[in-house]
This record gives sequence, structure tokens and C-alpha cells, in this order.
Amino acid sequence: MRVSWILYFSMQKESKIKLLNNWLEEIWEEIEIQFFGIIGALLFFILIYLFFHPTCMKPVIDFFHNIKIPH
Repeated sequence: MRVSWILYFSMQKESKIKLLNNWLEEIWEEIEIQFFGIIGALLFFILIYLFFHPTCMKPVIDFFHNIKIPH
């Protein structure tokens, strides 16, 4: 019985602030993964277009050329 009490008191529970901090770090890590994934996909398609100029991407490029940006 005495050993179990010693083990119980030697194990420290994590504080709520530390748990919240871990939770926020996990969320931020997921946001970073999504951000870098989107940037990587965009760069991949830009490089494919620059190297090979596929005809299937011509309508997309024309769309961006025709956008009128007001000054």
C-alpha cells in the first residue's frame, strides 16, 4: 500500500496550461502542413507549365491574362 502511494505522488499530472499549449502546437503544426502542401502543389504546377507548356493548361493561363486589375 505504501509503495502505491509513493508512485501516485511521484507521477505529476500535466497542468491545464501545458495541455492547452500542446493542443495549440498540434493545431499550428497541422496549419503549417496544409500551407506548405498548398504552396508545394502550386509550385509543382507552375514548374510543369514552365517546362512543358501543356495545352491543357492554356485556358487557365488565358484566364489569368484576361483578369483586369483596377488601378
